[in-house]
Amino acid sequence: MNIQSILVPVDYSACSAAAVRLAAEVASKFGAELDVVHVWDRPAYVSEAIQVGHGNDARSLVELIRENAQSEMAEFMAKLSVPASLKLSTRLLAGNPAATVLKALNEGKHQLLVVGTHGRTGLRHMLLGSVAEKLVRLAPVPVLTVPPEDEALP
Repeated sequence: MNIQSILVPVDYSACSAAAVRLAAEVASKFGAELDVVHVWDRPAYVSEAIQVGHGNDARSLVELIRENAQSEMAEFMAKLSVPASLKLSTRLLAGNPAATVLKALNEGKHQLLVVGTHGRTGLRHMLLGSVAEKLVRLAPVPVLTVPPEDEALP
């Protein structure tokens, strides 16, 4: 298998951090690019017309949410020790998390998906489903799932 690009969706959790760290190791070994994405889903009731602030300082709530997501991505990545020699890109995507990641995978640029698991159980899992589970079932490329580091085998 020739891995040139690895996609890692993150939600800024500890489990996502573990996925990025493992993906960075794999990318280093294959000389692959690491593409870290965060998918944010704009609430249906938030439109571009909703403004925050007043007068000339007013801006759209969607723009503010996007700026916060960019700041969170920068803070998240700053906490990780990713080798400086690694080809790394970070980006934000908007939409339903599973569908948006699958769309990115279907563009054909990536040969591997590395995703953190969350171990959701009970009613919440039954009602909402798991993004990781959907990705494992529907991804057109191999998927490497990464449990939280405290659940990993010794």
